Amino acid sequence: MRYTFLFALFIFISVENHAQVINAGIGGNTTSDLLKRIEKDVIKQHPDLTILMVGTNDMLNSRKMISYQKYSDNLNLIVKKLKAEGIEVLLMSPPPVDSSYLFMRHDKTLYKLAPNKIMASVSLIVEKITSINDVLFLNLFDKFIVLNLPKHNEDLFFRNAKNSGVKDGVHPTTLGYHFIAENVFQFLKKNGYLKEGVKIVCFGDSITNGAGSKGTGTVIGENYPSFLSKMINGYIKKQ
Repeated sequence: MRYTFLFALFIFISVENHAQVINAGIGGNTTSDLLKRIEKDVIKQHPDLTILMVGTNDMLNSRKMISYQKYSDNLNLIVKKLKAEGIEVLLMSPPPVDSSYLFMRHDKTLYKLAPNKIMASVSLIVEKITSINDVLFLNLFDKFIVLNLPKHNEDLFFRNAKNSGVKDGVHPTTLGYHFIAENVFQFLKKNGYLKEGVKIVCFGDSITNGAGSKGTGTVIGENYPSFLSKMINGYIKKQ
């Protein structure tokens, strides 16, 4: 009986001391979808921090596209709902895309600007929302752009015919997901968020979910929340 109690206590302490990362990404989601499920998938989880990345479907999915203003309004409302619950927020701008592959699935004439010019504008909107609401901002879009990514059928960071046999260009490869996680990890480390017992919800669309990778929708696969969980807990364990 005594040993059972001590073992249970050990398990409880181990869980408490480690960070908990939750993958709340769902493929195809837009800001409107996130607003519909924010209560169940984020607020009721009572996280310390929510990492929010959304916008690719709002802006580039021809069946779901909305205006910049509507996107801004929705994103602003999501952030305000989270802040009202005392949840800290890290907003990330979505990554760029390989337009050549995007246009294989969507009518090119529906886009008023080149897709990555649209996503650059999205990044500016995200940054403005963070300033208005006094929350954290990580410019993930620029992290890829400075490396001249994606490169059509050349890079290893976005799924393409050469590296994965898939004409995708939107979703990262395992290396791409790891790159996102590394940037998030370093940002959280720099800003003092890597503490024992911290609970983080990664909220977003298929890029958060981990489309095309092992363990989609979990934190035991090869998506960015999974890599982030390993990085954070490895760091905390060493402290």
